[in-house]
Amino acid sequence: MSTFSITFVDSDVTLRAKLLTDRAPATSIAFDSIIKNGVIETSGKHAMYTGKEVSIQLPTDQCEQTPLHDPVKENLTCFPQPGDILFTFMPAYSWGGLPSAIYDFGLFYGKECRTFFPAGWIPGNLFARIVDEDLEELEEMGRIIHLKGQQNILIKK
Repeated sequence: MSTFSITFVDSDVTLRAKLLTDRAPATSIAFDSIIKNGVIETSGKHAMYTGKEVSIQLPTDQCEQTPLHDPVKENLTCFPQPGDILFTFMPAYSWGGLPSAIYDFGLFYGKECRTFFPAGWIPGNLFARIVDEDLEELEEMGRIIHLKGQQNILIKK
């Protein structure tokens, strides 16, 4: 089982996650190949439509030449559970006319979430999960981001 870490730099909190290679092999392998090449530096903010989610945009330059640019649909869900990590791809101009693609890494920290947007239901690939021992810290980070706003994030092996 391959693992990686998600560090909330501003709060000095690191969570551990495991890839679900048995359920979402293509997404897991593509994501793993990116983090094997180095750290992903990005930020996370609270999602607007999906409930208790920290939405993390993966950098375009690290994703556009990988299978994440045209992902296989696998292990899809519209109802993520606490600790689930979903990957959702939206091509350029598909979300509010934005001219660049969106590579969304959705980190769900609470119950009763759903991937329903103004454009309708958009299922995501459930490809990773926070380890059970870190779920309480994940929930606390979700609350902090909800109340205080965006945080800098590092994702690495």
